[in-house]
Amino acid sequence: MKHRKAPPAWQRTLKLAAVTSAAGVLVGAGGTTLALWNTSIDFSVQTHSGYEYFAAGTPAATKAAVDGQVTVPIGTEAAATLQEQRAVAIAFETQSVSQGNTGLRYQLVEPDWGDNIFGAASTTLFRVSSAAACTVDAAPSTGTQPVSTPVDATYSASTEPVVEYWCLVAVVDEFSDEGTYATSVEATAQDPADVTVEATDQWHAKVTTALDPANEPPHQLTVRYETFRP
Repeated sequence: MKHRKAPPAWQRTLKLAAVTSAAGVLVGAGGTTLALWNTSIDFSVQTHSGYEYFAAGTPAATKAAVDGQVTVPIGTEAAATLQEQRAVAIAFETQSVSQGNTGLRYQLVEPDWGDNIFGAASTTLFRVSSAAACTVDAAPSTGTQPVSTPVDATYSASTEPVVEYWCLVAVVDEFSDEGTYATSVEATAQDPADVTVEATDQWHAKVTTALDPANEPPHQLTVRYETFRP
């Protein structure tokens, strides 16, 4: 006798969600659909309940949205790279699922960069084809709108997330507390033979920034999403 392999937990949960939805369990008063959430986007080992899902973060470190948004931290390591190399590229990933006749769209919002290392940079946020495609040289010369509609409102029963990638590039031309300084001194005197003698001395100094990546304030890139119907 053959034994059928049991389906993964998240598939069993999705089937249960579909049954209970048909019975009216997931439909509130006035026809409002109630979305169920999960705290992880690892579909292979975690239960994915409900019909909509959104997660964002750096690759391999995404997290699920709560109350329609998710924040992605940008740490001091990125600030250190920006200070040392004068440029840094940071890749982000989004994952979107929306079943039925409900579409899903989102937008990314840059933080207030403050007045430390990132505050001295020009930033550009744009879509890329993969995390590996996120490089400083890939930054477009003109600004782009950090919005996307990965799932349209045509009917879908797919449980596979739509994965998209974004790239944040920050470039610093010069920090406000650094620069090159030149000083010269001229002296005039009479030698014993009553001849006028002149001398000039010059020196140069390059002052580097005193901004410390360890003092970089916490930054959070915010990703907000919503679902919509035709």
